[in-house]
Amino acid sequence: MKTVKQFIVTLVCLMAFSCQKELSPENIVATLPTITTTAVTSITNTTAASGGNITDDGGAAITARGVCWSTSPNPVVSGNHTTDGTGSGAFASNITGLTATTVYYVRAYATNSEGTAYGNELSFTTTNTSTALPTVTTSSLSAITMTTASGGGNVVTDGGATVTARGICWATTANPDITASHTTDGTGTGIFTSAMAGLTAATIYHVRAYATNSVGTSYGGDSVFTTASAPTIPTIITTAISSITNTTANSGGTISTDGGAAVTVRGVCWSTTANPTTALLTKTSDGTGIGTFTSSITGLTAATTYHVRAYATNSVGTAYGNDVSFTTTGSSTPSVYVAGSEIIGPYVGKLWKDGVSTTFTNPASSGASGYGVFVSGTDVYIAGSEYYPPTNIAKLWKNGVPTTLTNTSCWSYAWSVFVAGTDVYVAGKSAACLPNSKATIWKNNVATDLTSAGVTIADARSVFVSGTDVYVVGTEERTPGINTAVLWKNGIPTDLTDGTKDAYALGVYVSGTDVYVVGGEDTAPATVAKIWKNGVATSLPNGSYAKSVFVSGTDVYAVGNEIIATTGYARMWKNGVVTSLSANASDASSVFVFGTDVYASGSIHIGVHDVATLWKNGVANSLASSTTGSFGSSVFVK
Repeated sequence: MKTVKQFIVTLVCLMAFSCQKELSPENIVATLPTITTTAVTSITNTTAASGGNITDDGGAAITARGVCWSTSPNPVVSGNHTTDGTGSGAFASNITGLTATTVYYVRAYATNSEGTAYGNELSFTTTNTSTALPTVTTSSLSAITMTTASGGGNVVTDGGATVTARGICWATTANPDITASHTTDGTGTGIFTSAMAGLTAATIYHVRAYATNSVGTSYGGDSVFTTASAPTIPTIITTAISSITNTTANSGGTISTDGGAAVTVRGVCWSTTANPTTALLTKTSDGTGIGTFTSSITGLTAATTYHVRAYATNSVGTAYGNDVSFTTTGSSTPSVYVAGSEIIGPYVGKLWKDGVSTTFTNPASSGASGYGVFVSGTDVYIAGSEYYPPTNIAKLWKNGVPTTLTNTSCWSYAWSVFVAGTDVYVAGKSAACLPNSKATIWKNNVATDLTSAGVTIADARSVFVSGTDVYVVGTEERTPGINTAVLWKNGIPTDLTDGTKDAYALGVYVSGTDVYVVGGEDTAPATVAKIWKNGVATSLPNGSYAKSVFVSGTDVYAVGNEIIATTGYARMWKNGVVTSLSANASDASSVFVFGTDVYASGSIHIGVHDVATLWKNGVANSLASSTTGSFGSSVFVK
């Protein structure tokens, strides 16, 4: 019988349990919030600071919060109270309108749809009317770095007693006091500034101003800031390759962020292998800072695949863009262009392409010559001059069509030409009303005078463009009979020699960040061929003048001559080691490297004439007949 009763009881319990409703959000009943009261601080004769922290909203939105106070225990919101926003979390409250030397009771409160909840009750006593805690506010924070920041405060009143210390205190937790890290920034009332140091990068800090008098220490509001993150390398992408020719191409990059540290150099680097780096000489330098930049890639070999990456460097290191590959145009057998002159009656300008000559100057002139040649795409540019008594006129020929660069009655010469994108640069001298002349650079036929103030005789002999930088070399005669070798970068001159000896700068080449200049300096009793790398001079053995320079990879080539007695002999230097190009009287004026082949142009004296000559890997080939005089001034291979 007892067993039957137990079974019936169990069955009834199971049925009751199975009939209970499932819990759902609609069945959850909201409750009053949960709140605590913040300790009372900054007590004066009429004010104090407190607040609260709502840790649970009871399942319904907090619509009001603050503190209430009274001279009797258990104050409520129907009496004196503050209203300090809505929602859960910590908040601060300012209690005002108090009476001196009076005991007050304070409670934080929070209201939701179920009613108002109160925090724990605290009591405090206001100070007397003669002395109280100072009143201080916290200033805005500024100059925030990884490890430092600037702040401060304003001591509005001293509470009737002298403020003996003031400053700011900070910590990674709310409401720091002077037991934490703090500054000491003078005494008295008024505005003060403070400097925080020793902070940790990417960290949230709380800051309060403080002021101390004989009553105690009071604090301003809690301000929060985050220190800067540690810098990283920049973010950069490589621009697609364009304007591809046998020996040149265009690229660049876009730097979207500098990583928190200034970008000090940017450009592109390239190689025939993947992922080139700035350790290579084959790179450009194209300014600083973030944003988009363009780069001109030069000195390439025809029908060859190259890899290019944009790069950007800041204090952390160097970042690279994506690897972009391309193949140069043309065939592995290049065309060789030599510009110069030949005596056919008067001198006429000559262009030899693969050994076949073309006269490009006006036969009506009384003398003409080509001094510099540059090939861009299918266009052939020649810098030179034509003589129409009594004036020699600087000219630029594009595919045989001349452009007059000067229109004065004074003599002028165009010695060198360089094409960068759509811009054509020519170096020479103008306004040469003897003995005066001006070192001149023409950009798209517009002349700019490079000559220093007070100098009346100057000459610009060679031009090279790298990225956005334009390099020109030449001379200025600042002391009668003594020329100073000069390098101009974007029109700003740098002396290569000290002006005490006659010197000449005749050729320039830029490879990456290195600038090479060649020329000669009179070191009595003879003139010595010189090469300057980034302004540092080195003498070239067995040389009097070095006239042209070309850099290929890590190899530096220069050509010129050595004057023995009164006769000149053509010389070539590779990394400072000299090679004689001819045992005859001769001169070499230009050098160009294409792949593994080294070309030089100039002349060799054969019979009674100088004969225009092209050397390939040291082997001489005459470009003209020995029955007339001729000279090969400049060589370009494409």
